[in-house]
Amino acid sequence: MLNRLLTTLVIALLGLAAIGFPAQPAEAAGCTLTAIVWEGYTDPSFADQFTAKTGCTVKATYAGSSDEMFAKFRAGGGRTYDIISASGDITERLYKAGLVRPIDTSKLDNYNEIFSSFQGGEWNTFDGKPYGVTFAWGPNVLVYNTKVVKPAPTSWDVLFDPKYAGKIALPDNPMTIADVALWLGKADPYDLTDEDLAAVKQKLLELRPNIRKFWTTAGELAELFQSGEVVLAHAWPLTYSQLSKEGFPVGSVSPKGKLTGWTDSWMISKNARNVDAAYKWIDFILSGEGQKGVIEVTNYSGATNLGAEAIGKERAHELFMDDLSLHSQIKMWQSVKNYDQWVQLWNEIRS
Repeated sequence: MLNRLLTTLVIALLGLAAIGFPAQPAEAAGCTLTAIVWEGYTDPSFADQFTAKTGCTVKATYAGSSDEMFAKFRAGGGRTYDIISASGDITERLYKAGLVRPIDTSKLDNYNEIFSSFQGGEWNTFDGKPYGVTFAWGPNVLVYNTKVVKPAPTSWDVLFDPKYAGKIALPDNPMTIADVALWLGKADPYDLTDEDLAAVKQKLLELRPNIRKFWTTAGELAELFQSGEVVLAHAWPLTYSQLSKEGFPVGSVSPKGKLTGWTDSWMISKNARNVDAAYKWIDFILSGEGQKGVIEVTNYSGATNLGAEAIGKERAHELFMDDLSLHSQIKMWQSVKNYDQWVQLWNEIRS
């Protein structure tokens, strides 16, 4: 009799627990999506919403450059990370290395909401198949301390001004060579001859005395501004966004006709352990909720109609999401055939 009473009591308590605590999503048990990303792309402010919806947590590693991102992704044979937020300079490298799988767009409810010009983009489509899903894009900009840099700059020439010697920062990335090529008037900054590279090297050597630091993450660059170590930088919009939120006197300039930038794509590892979760994450980031989250954290432009609706007409216009005119003007990062030479040149400048 006592055993029956205890059994009845246990069943009753379990029933009350079920009423008091709603069931967790089916994937909650042990679902972890691993990612290697640019800073801000898995911020808790929106990643937590994904976890609440699916039960899957996102474990992200930040990379400071595309080379670092590619090397870390390849090091594990594509097993360490399920997904990667690849820019256009490494998407083809990932494809040719056999590290990523074709995207099954039928698994993405929001795929058709991607701007039509971003579907089948040359930066993530190979042999007629999509290997990546575009979700964000933006320019590399000139960021400056408005209290120190006066008058407000209008071109990259300000980086060479002697009064800012030892006070500027450049990204520690060989792709910066493309920016210098644009400053020199090269039409295609990603197709540079030996002669072109020699001219770029000379220009960088002229700039070298003004360089205080080669930065690797947007957060690091923000700290350099806050400490007063730098007052001018070739930067991502994320640094401007971070400093603005903290009330720092910061300005941003996008010199017309002299901009490089990136179009970023989610790509799924060929050996991903959590493929279903990867598709759920990509679809979430394409949604209005996901796009708004990324935009608010990074200040980058989104890539879907849902994102444009979520942030409103005025903000969408500011980010060129209503006509994409800025996107067409930017020399977006792409694969470079003689990239080894670029790396060698960059290492010489850094040292």
